[in-house]
Amino acid sequence: MKNLTNSINSGNPEKWTDDEINNWFENGQWLEGWTAKPDFSINRRTFAVSYHKNPGPWKQAFSFMQQTDLKNLEPGKIEIDGKNLFVGIDEYQSKDKNQTKYESHKKYIDIQYIISGEEQIGLCKPDKAETSEPYNAEKDLEFYNYDDGDYIKVTPANFVIFFPDDLHQPCIKLNDSVWVKKAVIKIRINS
Repeated sequence: MKNLTNSINSGNPEKWTDDEINNWFENGQWLEGWTAKPDFSINRRTFAVSYHKNPGPWKQAFSFMQQTDLKNLEPGKIEIDGKNLFVGIDEYQSKDKNQTKYESHKKYIDIQYIISGEEQIGLCKPDKAETSEPYNAEKDLEFYNYDDGDYIKVTPANFVIFFPDDLHQPCIKLNDSVWVKKAVIKIRINS
């Protein structure tokens, strides 16, 4: 009976067990050959559901990361599929924690990858923080005040994915401030 249940649920991660989610995630076929490692902080169930609802943009995003010479990209925006899928390449000096704020997005999911350098990124849920700047629909950005959270070390070896419920505080220096080059892939959320 278990095999029948697994085959019925195989196309719908909302019904998968935790083991099925973890097996799919750890199998890593969804990476399209990209060798950077997904960070432990990624909500595996949310990711699996989003991926299976609309796999095209995810496959395009990971294929782009795998096939592109990221180190030689100039800062700016690269459209992969118009406003549905694009990459922002940015360069900056990592900052003290008090120089950055938590942020979130409603229209896009972020895949953030450090091409060179390193930083830490704060992570918390919306019920923990207070809005400091209301949502700007044009920029798809809302800022929050919060002085705590979990902090993730991000290097060229790993990447993070942030969904709308993942408030994140990027650009924070680890020890010393360093020059960072980062790719942020934006995947439009289908309503």
